[in-house]
Amino acid sequence: MWIVMKSKNEENSVERCISDFHDESWVSGIRVVDGKSSDFTVHLLKQFSKVEVFSHEYLDFYHDQEIMQANIMWSYVPNGEIGFSLDFDERCNAPLKEFLSQVDETNELPEGADMVHVARRTVEVMRHEDSPFAILDKKGWPVESHQIGQFPDAQPRLIRSSPYIHWIQSPHRVATGFKKNHNLNPDCYIEHFEKEDARSRRWIERRWLKPIASRKALGLPADLHECSPKPEFADSADISYWKDIK
Repeated sequence: MWIVMKSKNEENSVERCISDFHDESWVSGIRVVDGKSSDFTVHLLKQFSKVEVFSHEYLDFYHDQEIMQANIMWSYVPNGEIGFSLDFDERCNAPLKEFLSQVDETNELPEGADMVHVARRTVEVMRHEDSPFAILDKKGWPVESHQIGQFPDAQPRLIRSSPYIHWIQSPHRVATGFKKNHNLNPDCYIEHFEKEDARSRRWIERRWLKPIASRKALGLPADLHECSPKPEFADSADISYWKDIK
């Protein structure tokens, strides 16, 4: 099974993330699409024998580039073979690893599906007192504080590669072109950690709300998965907030 990932300045996450599954027998190879990182991300990735790195520069801000990078990433899974996508702020729980091992052994997805949605559990992290920075455990992962958001947050992650499957809708990716979907039991889930630096989350929230505000001002439908902005970012959902920003 191929693991496919996207990276951009992830040097603090590479070792803990890749080490978490690199030596599993079901991992045939790990293909990472790097957006021209300016730190040591690529150097650290190349220390792992199963990792291949492909450079595709991000041409726009993070969420605006998500669709392009996702389609590029999945193009590195050979047609007809199975791939699983993971981000650098995520890891698989033990039941999900066992399930992926079974898929690799049989080379079959459940019920003849060509796409499997996997539950994702998002957690807020413990932070140092009066600091935006997360407390890390001995393996370098943030220490969990509490669950946030919806669960299960089903994500299209396990796919039998096909030229017909592609990604649309930014910033929340939606897959099209698949023949049959299967929703995996939520006992098998991806654990997703909030940003280690809380200031990064503020930046992402505002970047997400800007195109939504623009679409509403033009009378267009909002993002497919629109939700109410957090109170502290509500001003960014109004187009007047962005009037002097190009």
